[in-house]
Amino acid sequence: MNNDLCGPPAIPPNARVQTQPADGGGPGFRSAKYECDSGYELFGQETIRCDPVKGWDRELPFCGTNVAYRKPVNQSSATRSGPAGFANDGKPGNQNPDGQECSETQKEASPWWRVDLLTPEAVRVVRITTRGCCGHQPLQDLEIRVGNSSSDLQRNPLCAWYPGTMDEGTTKSFTCARPLIGQYVTVQLVGVESSLSLCEVEVFSNDEFSPDRCAAPNLNADTILTTFAKTCYEFHITRGESFDKARQVCRKHGGDLIHDIRGATTDYIISELERRKADLRTQLVWIGAQKEPGITSRTWKWVNGDTVLKPTWGKDQPNNYNGEQNCVVLDGGRSWLWNDVGCNLDYLNFICQHRPLSCGSPEALVNTTIVGKNFTIGSTISYRCPVGHSLIGDAKRLCQESGVWSGRPPTCKYVDCGPLPPIEHGGIILSEQRTSFDVKATYTCHENYTLIGNENRTCGLEGWSGTDPKCLVDWCPEPPPIQGGSIKVSGRRAGSTAVYACDYGFVLIGEPVLSCGLGGNWTGKTPVCRFVDCGMPARPDRGNLLLVNDSTTVGSMVRYFCDDDYWLVGPQELFCTKDGKWSGNAPACELITCETPHVPPGSYVVGYDYNIHSSIQYHCDPGHILRGEDTLTCLESGHWSGEAPDCEYVDCGPLTPIPFGSHRYLQNTTYLGSEVLYSCANSHRLSGSPKRICMETGLWSDAAPRCEEIRCPEPTFAPHSILSVTGNDRMYGRTLIRTSDVAANSVQTYKIGALAKYRCERGYKIVGEPLITCEENGLWSGEIPECVYVDCQAPPSTRNGKVTLATNATYYGAAALYECDANFKLDGVSRRLCMEDGSWSHETPACVEITCDEPNLSDNLVVDLGSRKVGTSAKFSCAKGRYMIGNGTRTCQNTGVWSGRNPVCKLIDCGRPADIENGRVIVVNDSTVYGGSAEYHCVPHYNRIGPYLRKCMDDGKWSGEEPRCE
Repeated sequence: MNNDLCGPPAIPPNARVQTQPADGGGPGFRSAKYECDSGYELFGQETIRCDPVKGWDRELPFCGTNVAYRKPVNQSSATRSGPAGFANDGKPGNQNPDGQECSETQKEASPWWRVDLLTPEAVRVVRITTRGCCGHQPLQDLEIRVGNSSSDLQRNPLCAWYPGTMDEGTTKSFTCARPLIGQYVTVQLVGVESSLSLCEVEVFSNDEFSPDRCAAPNLNADTILTTFAKTCYEFHITRGESFDKARQVCRKHGGDLIHDIRGATTDYIISELERRKADLRTQLVWIGAQKEPGITSRTWKWVNGDTVLKPTWGKDQPNNYNGEQNCVVLDGGRSWLWNDVGCNLDYLNFICQHRPLSCGSPEALVNTTIVGKNFTIGSTISYRCPVGHSLIGDAKRLCQESGVWSGRPPTCKYVDCGPLPPIEHGGIILSEQRTSFDVKATYTCHENYTLIGNENRTCGLEGWSGTDPKCLVDWCPEPPPIQGGSIKVSGRRAGSTAVYACDYGFVLIGEPVLSCGLGGNWTGKTPVCRFVDCGMPARPDRGNLLLVNDSTTVGSMVRYFCDDDYWLVGPQELFCTKDGKWSGNAPACELITCETPHVPPGSYVVGYDYNIHSSIQYHCDPGHILRGEDTLTCLESGHWSGEAPDCEYVDCGPLTPIPFGSHRYLQNTTYLGSEVLYSCANSHRLSGSPKRICMETGLWSDAAPRCEEIRCPEPTFAPHSILSVTGNDRMYGRTLIRTSDVAANSVQTYKIGALAKYRCERGYKIVGEPLITCEENGLWSGEIPECVYVDCQAPPSTRNGKVTLATNATYYGAAALYECDANFKLDGVSRRLCMEDGSWSHETPACVEITCDEPNLSDNLVVDLGSRKVGTSAKFSCAKGRYMIGNGTRTCQNTGVWSGRNPVCKLIDCGRPADIENGRVIVVNDSTVYGGSAEYHCVPHYNRIGPYLRKCMDDGKWSGEEPRCE
């Protein structure tokens, strides 16, 4: 490359470059001009030039898109005409003379304005447009910060500081010293008291999609296209469709209704809808969430099939009105929370969500060249380096469905491996007249020399590949001779072989093949041929051997034999081989053993071992019977003396339950030898054998027993008794009343558990336990009670009262009634009963005289009371200075209560004294009730005639004569 020229320049994301090549079309470039993709704006120098010493002379420009447009904003304060939203509405206010499109704070210390990007963005440039009129104070001491703190502005990193003053009506771009990643961008006048007015604030990042990248062909003109978090959104706010029709519109662009909404995306969509609320046809907007119709399941799913994990339902939603609301809308009347509606509403707005159509222009680092011009989804580009450079990183990148290029751009590194050292007896040929990256070097050798090592080497990142090869001579002399053997030679040039073999009776020691190596030498050590004798073989225990040839040299044979009751394990004959070893391991003589005996189903074998002459015995599992010989013996042939017997399974089967009884299998089985035990239910006894056994015939022994009911006879009656029976047969829950006359002619019996209760005729009491029960032995429990006559005699009388017999009788159960004379009351019970023990119930009552309680007295009330008997009176009076309201006399009544209610004593009030002429009256403490006083005073030059002080008396009048002033 010409030293006055540069290699390919770097290309920032979302940009294209046009280069001016060297004169005559040689390698290298003189200048480069940059242009941004549609929807992106260029910041920095549009054209850069090649400096012969420093390379490209300027920093790489930057292509960014405004990510602050109409995002949520806030400011330290606001005026009526300058809300914060005017600063990012896309309409710079300096273009309007009235200045009504700019934000404005009140005049205050260090005012600020902030935009919430809703998600952290890589911010590179912030561009500010100031107000162009109206005499507002210009911006000065400006600070721009980018970060993730929304509460403490100074915590966020500083992007730019402008200590000077910005002229009115100007637009200035501030570039961060490095890309700052943050969600909040703040503009603040620091340390000054002023009003902050911003007509437009634009925040540029190259990490977000431009809406132009999302624009599909033939897109409806009234469709609003936006991007957020690398996703394209279409707001259809002037047309209405049903849920299915809206999906069809979205699918034309490879997308669907907006779905999988969460976190910052939710905030973004709501802010967009709230800003466009006035333009919407309705306040209901379709989103891509639904549930299957006709299914009661409450599971909602996104249109991509994923389950909705955290739906944000509005108040009283979902209500599934009429059972047909299977689709979801964002409801502006519910703060854009979810509402379920019918899917067939065909007038609702909707939002589409889809990926971009391309990944945009890819990034390239300096000295790399992009090969390929198709940047649509699914396409692939490759990178190429200049001659002599090595590509480090991903050589290819794929435009992914997300609209982002895979991997990272590679770099190109210049590599010069330098000249190679010469090779002795040979030469080097280079593929090109250079020693830099990717050039190849080929080695050659002179005649009768062979190359040892790599014939080709390549210049790579670590220098030349491989190691230096050598050229070595390739002719060898005759191979060394061998005693007792022969040699077969294939040639004497490098790579030829000499194969050694031994005569019969000899064995080769060492490697049989030598090779002619480079340098003229045979590789390896020359082998030798050694005479072979296998030696005397070992004699087996409990056996013997025979040398058939009476020798132990190569080819000799030995034969083996075993004693009685033993057999040979291993080869019977072995041969002496040329390696000086017998052809196999010596056999052994082992005791004859029969195979493991066959065990038929349902049987098992008992025996100590399976050796010759040993016996085994067969047994059957429970429930089986043996058919055949039960004992077998191991013979000299290694086989058993007979066939294994069979065990036949015998099962008597389950038994039918007996009425009022049950049976239990003692071994929980029904096969041969199993036992069954019978038992009866309560109130029944067993008739027959209680146990049966399963026999070889497959039948149960004996006949099934029966369960017979146990019953009690008619109970014995005592004189003067009455019997009631409950819980017998169908009388359960009802009572059967029986007397001795009825029972005498009865043959009635009673079931177990029946209850008989004895009671006595009137005038008799029962002695003994009144209840008996029919028990499981068929007898009534306990002893029969007796009925004895009871008489309590005449009841005792009481003073000042009388007693009467209700039935004119004194036997058991009779009642005695007590009452008192006039003005007396009963202390005790008024009714006593003749008890079963011959005594009257309770204590004898007494008649006590009726009196009234002491009357309750309030303050200043006095009572005159002689006695508290019936008919006496209590007379009430009031203390001095008070008068009575109510009845002054109350009488004690025969109920023990005073008649009427207590009177009340009120203070006497003399009223306010009359004013006097030429003077004044002062009521002391402003009190005119009994004991109060009034002072009389005359105006100057007048004398008082009469008392100075008058008091309120108990007659309700003021004391003395009324004074006068003369």
